[in-house]
Amino acid sequence: MYSALINAVLRSSPDYDLLFESLCWPEDSLPQTELVESLTALIEALAPSLTIPDLAQVTLTDAKRRCIHDKIESIIWSKCLPFLRKISTESGGEDRCRQGTAAVCRLLAVSVSVCDQKTWTKVVSSTLPSLQWSPEEELSGALSVNVAAEVLAALMPLPTADEEFTLSILNCALSSIPSLPDNLVSKVTVRVILTLLNCFSDVRSSCFATRIMDAVCSWHSSERSAAVTQRALLCFTVLLDHLLKSHTVTSDTRFWTLVQDGLTHGDSVSRKRALYLLKRCVAPTVKEALFNWAPDKSGLLREFWEDYTLVMETLEENQVHVVRPVLNRIDTLIQATANDSLFHPSWLLCVYQRMFHSENKSLMREGVCHLLELQVLRQSAFAAAFSQSVGDCPELAGKLQVFLVNFFTSLPSEDRGCVLLQLIQQLGSKHWCAVPLLFICQALSKLPQSPLLRSSGLSALREVLRSTMITHQVLLRGAAQCFLLKSTLSLIDSEVTRDDVFSFLMHFRADESLCRGTTLWNELARAILLCVDMERRELKKDARETLRSLLSPLLDTLSRVYTNIYLPVHKSDKSLQLMLRLLQLSTRPQDDLMLAIEQAVVEVVDPVQNFILRRLCGELQEKITIALSYFNVNNNLIGKSSYLPTKIFPFFFNSDLVTQGLLQQDWGRIAASFLRDQWVCLNFLIRSVGIPKVSETLRAALSCSVEALALLPSDLVLPVLNFMNMLVDDEEDLCVQAVNLSWELVQGLSNNAHDFWPALQGFISIAFQHELLKLNHQQLDKITSSSVVELSQSKSGVLGVLVQHCTQTWLPGEGGSSELADGIFSSVFNHLDIVTEACLYGPVFRRDQRLIQDVQIFVEQLGENCAANVAVASDNRDDQLPRTCVLTFLSRLDPCNQQHQRLIEELVVELLRKDSLISKAKVRYYSNSLQHRIKNRAWQTLLLLLPKLTEVSRKDVFEAGFCSNQPSVKYLIEWMMILILVKYPHHLDRFWTCFSFDHEKTKTSICTFLSVLVHISVIIPHVEDKVDQLRKALDIILQSCFNHNFSVRLYALVALKRVWSLAESVTEGDAFRGLSSVVTACLNQAEAMQNSGNANKNWLRIQGHFFFSAFHPIRDYSLE
Repeated sequence: MYSALINAVLRSSPDYDLLFESLCWPEDSLPQTELVESLTALIEALAPSLTIPDLAQVTLTDAKRRCIHDKIESIIWSKCLPFLRKISTESGGEDRCRQGTAAVCRLLAVSVSVCDQKTWTKVVSSTLPSLQWSPEEELSGALSVNVAAEVLAALMPLPTADEEFTLSILNCALSSIPSLPDNLVSKVTVRVILTLLNCFSDVRSSCFATRIMDAVCSWHSSERSAAVTQRALLCFTVLLDHLLKSHTVTSDTRFWTLVQDGLTHGDSVSRKRALYLLKRCVAPTVKEALFNWAPDKSGLLREFWEDYTLVMETLEENQVHVVRPVLNRIDTLIQATANDSLFHPSWLLCVYQRMFHSENKSLMREGVCHLLELQVLRQSAFAAAFSQSVGDCPELAGKLQVFLVNFFTSLPSEDRGCVLLQLIQQLGSKHWCAVPLLFICQALSKLPQSPLLRSSGLSALREVLRSTMITHQVLLRGAAQCFLLKSTLSLIDSEVTRDDVFSFLMHFRADESLCRGTTLWNELARAILLCVDMERRELKKDARETLRSLLSPLLDTLSRVYTNIYLPVHKSDKSLQLMLRLLQLSTRPQDDLMLAIEQAVVEVVDPVQNFILRRLCGELQEKITIALSYFNVNNNLIGKSSYLPTKIFPFFFNSDLVTQGLLQQDWGRIAASFLRDQWVCLNFLIRSVGIPKVSETLRAALSCSVEALALLPSDLVLPVLNFMNMLVDDEEDLCVQAVNLSWELVQGLSNNAHDFWPALQGFISIAFQHELLKLNHQQLDKITSSSVVELSQSKSGVLGVLVQHCTQTWLPGEGGSSELADGIFSSVFNHLDIVTEACLYGPVFRRDQRLIQDVQIFVEQLGENCAANVAVASDNRDDQLPRTCVLTFLSRLDPCNQQHQRLIEELVVELLRKDSLISKAKVRYYSNSLQHRIKNRAWQTLLLLLPKLTEVSRKDVFEAGFCSNQPSVKYLIEWMMILILVKYPHHLDRFWTCFSFDHEKTKTSICTFLSVLVHISVIIPHVEDKVDQLRKALDIILQSCFNHNFSVRLYALVALKRVWSLAESVTEGDAFRGLSSVVTACLNQAEAMQNSGNANKNWLRIQGHFFFSAFHPIRDYSLE
């Protein structure tokens, strides 16, 4: 209608100025939609006359045409854009004028279309900044995002040849997506980006789609939060048609990561978008263009993704009775993933994560039960995908952190402190194990900063520190203390007094958590300083009053240091040290603070002086006696006058200490300390000057050492042990006596961890030095081997110290003369039991012990972020160290050396004997038992030693195959047999005789030997009479194929299949023509008999077993 009227008006040669003026509206008013549409129709009707050169010359003069152009540009800048800015700034203007906005945007597009390219670029450039949304810009008169998106959508269809400018439009739209509110992201995506892609050809559109894919995926990869995933899925859902055309979906793995994140998203709409993307990408009409699927796998892939999408769609339902019927489809997905390498287990992980985070608790329970019954998790690929690394924060602990944060933030602010207090009181009123308490404390430390802890809360925390944690492991206790202190710093209320804070801090030990120099210490110190400064400013106190309040605990202790005889000496000494440090600070330039310190200290001078005098007249007598003893020792041994008595004598003779005498009960301790210090000086002397190589001197020194060991208490013998380590004597009786006394002292320190390990190291250095190792003394051997090994069974880490020392002694790293090295190495034959025990040694931890170890690893990996790692000295005694040291020692042995070869042979015999004793001692043993582990370690060591053997005790090795063993041990024995037959082919005759024994007692023995025949392909190349050996193998296997036991028949069929295939490839002519029909018929009959039921499953499973399908005895042989 508008077009007909406008054309009629234009045919009457109107006054264009009057016509435009009548259709325009005042700047301060909002136009009617009909008026805008009329103006739009007028410009559309004039467009051909303005844009087509030939037509313009006929209808309009140049002056008229320029005038109309000016009028149209004036409409753009003075009518359209001001109107759009006005409705952008008015509250609710966009909703009220939505129809008018659309009409003005169309008018703007028509007006720009009749102008030149510069006008289009100028209008678009003025609109683009409005996509970067901010409330301030909208209030300042800029276009709103909604209006700007409509303007750009209206201008996009206009043609442009400026590729760079078009790309800048796309980049601006993409950069606005992270910052826009959720309701505006879809607006920009649909109205701007999608419109832009629709305006271009497939080639240009594909280029832009690739740019979009890279930008959005990069943003998601860098942040990967729930909000980013939600917006990225929205963008890709809108633009999917163009993305599929560009073929960029499958080439970017970040896209599939985004889809998986969407499938497990907390928002149901995002999950549906992710599922929509997945279904579209694997749809039959799309997959041929996106994926290079093999034709023979196409059906399997289609079935997998159909089942997968069905499962994910069904899991969106909350009713269990709807979901339960599709759980069998999950089993189908698992089998397809396990049997083929076409699907990654992470897709199955998305299924379980969706079930675990379901809104329905019953469905969550179904998911947990289904996963716990999942047998395929035993495969390594699934174990890696479904488990976490050692040292990671447990998943339950992470969920607990999120739960507590969400829980406390959802509570009303006035209830949070009360609930937190109740939680802390529960921690102090019940017995908590170390692990759950640690992660609860860690979760509390993640709470947002808020004033929730008052004095009552600190009292409850003191109870947790004082009682609940007292029996926990040191490292875990220290880590829990660190988390609690972090929680306190972020949650403490300003009303709590400093006295309450310091009373609370008294329960943190410096050797467990509150260690000087750590990050936690610095945070605490900064918080205290800020608290003191704030209190001083609020109360307008001067520095003296504030300082007196801060030092009140110290001054109170010092005022009672003389009168309170029950005050701990350690506390008194620490208080005096702090006072000394304050006095040292007061020597700096005087100010009000230094004067306040001096005045505070002056008040406690009398009790402090009386206390020091009492110490000088009492306990310090011991120190003076030791000083005099040092003077005599220095004169007699070193011949050097000491400066120490010169400083002490003036005080000693000017006091009453000489007349008071020594207390009788203190004399023993003083004498023992004197003897200990004497040996310290002797150690220093020998290290500096050396000791004469005179047998009488050495004998006298060793005799004195033995006498000192008999006199000294256990915790003071370390200097004597260090001195004895430098002595070597040929008198066995004296050495035996010294070792006896040393061992008794070490045993006495077994409950004293501080002194035990240095003493043990000293004892082992004495008893196992190479001179004593060569002694073949029955009593000495009994002490130095069996006793230490026996102690290692009850105390972790003992055997590691012994084995590490012995292996370094027998085979030191540095080179030396051959005769000396052989002499030192020869002592190993007197202690073969140590080497054997080290080969078989290892831990068997209970589940709770493994849990403690995993959590300790997690705490240790926190590093300096947890102050406990700095404060707590590592007491980890690795029980794998003995085996590691001895295997390193064995791997360095040289088979060309006669002594090394002898050790290898004797050790092999001893390990086989140990294996035989275990087999005879217990017929059945559990898979995780100590016996199983010992046998496993024994055969691992035998495999390691096999290449170094010139001959092997084949009888013992083959006899081990007759015993019933756990599968892991059985595989090692079979591997050992294969390698023996490869290295020593002449042992095949002995191997064939193993099949002639009675195997009725156990089916595993014949299966063991049949398993060896499965790998006959690696043995035959080393055999001269290949045909005869293959014929023997076929004869034995065919007999086993008719065994009454199903497992034996199964193993025989696998062996027959392998051996017959090898026989056909190795031989030519009539060598096996007589057996050909029999073997072929046997295999065909066997295959036909196993076509259904469990027999078929077992047949397929044994053929796909790793030991038979992928394992290669030669290529897979390594230390690992």
